[in-house]
Amino acid sequence: MLNELEENCDLKYKEFNDKLIPNVKRTIGIRVPVLRKIASKIMKEDWRSFLKEDVIVFEENLIKAIIIANAEMSSEERLVLTKEFVPYVDNWAVCDLLCGDWKITEDATIPLWNFCNELMESNTEFKMRVAAVMMLFKFLDDDHIDGVLALLTLYTNEGYYYKMGAAWALSYCYIKYEEKTENVLRSGKLDREIHNLTIRKICESRRIDDVTKQHVKTFRRQYL
Repeated sequence: MLNELEENCDLKYKEFNDKLIPNVKRTIGIRVPVLRKIASKIMKEDWRSFLKEDVIVFEENLIKAIIIANAEMSSEERLVLTKEFVPYVDNWAVCDLLCGDWKITEDATIPLWNFCNELMESNTEFKMRVAAVMMLFKFLDDDHIDGVLALLTLYTNEGYYYKMGAAWALSYCYIKYEEKTENVLRSGKLDREIHNLTIRKICESRRIDDVTKQHVKTFRRQYL
């Protein structure tokens, strides 16, 4: 595996990526589309054995995230493997790839939602980020929006990457459920830094018009 990864090394990408994802294991520098091709090949073979192998380089965890999220398996097994993998998620890139790709089926909705609740209660930076980003990708719907907003309001963590994940999720809550999310911003109950980061993320969004962005900025002046 290591030889194959090194054959796909892109040194310019490695230099760029290392600045975005500090303090990770040894990196090689491989773009995600290439990692997806490698993961796809593994998923045609004995991918379960690969998931048990020790991780030497950062890209191996990305490949594991792709496999766990996409390989053909029951929803029960996918959730078990996710629970086993989450303690090894120590950066935003692996977190976001896992959550974005995660194949959710109807029978997995309640167990995955319950797992997100458990992660939010963990008071652990990247476990909580997994929960926030998973909710962003899988639970911004009529049945869950109130629960999502409640969890992101109730729980906080001093870790920067959790706060950024929570703000990212809240910015998408605002796009889909503007009134409900505005009520949260008006309440002043959010962690102060998450509140500020959420406003920033909303104002960075191309899906929000300039008039609304100016309106949202007033919350910053009022509450911070």
